[in-house]
Amino acid sequence: MTQERPLETGSSDAVAASTSAEITTTDCRQCGAQVSGLNNRYACSYCGWVNHWAEGSNTLPSAEDDPDHPGH
Repeated sequence: MTQERPLETGSSDAVAASTSAEITTTDCRQCGAQVSGLNNRYACSYCGWVNHWAEGSNTLPSAEDDPDHPGH
């Protein structure tokens, strides 16, 4: 038996709106495959390469901004 959870609205919408996600594309630094990501944060599905989070083009939200944070 499974339980259905209601769709959550509110805080997650605020986080998404404040970060203005943009899809960006580059070549994988390890294997050369074309990879896409959000705000210059990439992960290659072919070889497993991941760029460092600090290379992104905007500031990441804090843990308290996460709608799944235990304090909410």
